Amino acid sequence: MATIEITHTAADGTLVDGDTERGDGTGDILKRYGFRWFRSLRQYGMPQSRDRAPRVVAIEAAAEELRAAGHTVTVEIDEEVRDNEAVRADRHERLEDRRAALSAKGEKLSREADSLMKASDAMVEHLPLGQPVMPGRRGRAHRNLLERSVTTAIKSAQTRQAAEQMPARVAGSVRAEAYRERPDVTARRVDRLEKELRRLDRRMAGLTAHSSDALRRQYEGERRVLVERIEGDKKVLDEAKAAGTFGRYSKDNVHKGDKVHVRGRWRTVVRANAKTVSVETGYSWADLYGYEEIRRVHCEHGEPES
Repeated sequence: MATIEITHTAADGTLVDGDTERGDGTGDILKRYGFRWFRSLRQYGMPQSRDRAPRVVAIEAAAEELRAAGHTVTVEIDEEVRDNEAVRADRHERLEDRRAALSAKGEKLSREADSLMKASDAMVEHLPLGQPVMPGRRGRAHRNLLERSVTTAIKSAQTRQAAEQMPARVAGSVRAEAYRERPDVTARRVDRLEKELRRLDRRMAGLTAHSSDALRRQYEGERRVLVERIEGDKKVLDEAKAAGTFGRYSKDNVHKGDKVHVRGRWRTVVRANAKTVSVETGYSWADLYGYEEIRRVHCEHGEPES
């Protein structure tokens, strides 16, 4: 029987360590509770559990079933929540490592493509240009050589194409990270997290004396994480407001009939709401956008913005 340790930390997430072996049944049990095999770490763990609240209910249930199967199991859960600055810095570092790996992979594929093309040329360089292929057995070697040359050239082209995709993937990763850090995206994330917090509070209020301690611990952990993320993102928004890059527009300075520049287009305001602005679409309905998405305003009540 195996000796297994299930741990959870904010930095590493939920991981399983121990002397498990293929066919001992531990993998099947762990998979039933949301664990997956991480090839890079060579161990089981819960996907997307880093800097998330531990899934205490699933962890405890998996540990209980493993013990019932005869294994020795210990569970260690660190419920400390990392602050937003540490989480953002860690995420950026992981993305930079991934981009460096993609760039290195692109260079490696490019070298492989060059090598394959040279090998393809070397296969046929001794053949006179335009030499016909003899029929039957006499031309078999010639035909095989030409086929190998063409196959290698095709593989070289495919490898070259894969290498040329790496810079685009790196650039896409940079754009995605920049998008996540935009103040308007951060504001929408705060709204979403606050809704999640209210839903969680309602679930916690519905707990009874019969509710399990594991479920109560899980909810409490989820709440701590949500509160930290909301406070951290609000701090980012406060800094953006102080820098003048966020919070410039509201119901107080956007009016019906104004022209607003949203997502690359000028739109006419139909109604200024508390958190959103309704704009004309040319049809019978209006589109809604948050004030944080407005880039410029042309207002008849004041000077037009450039």
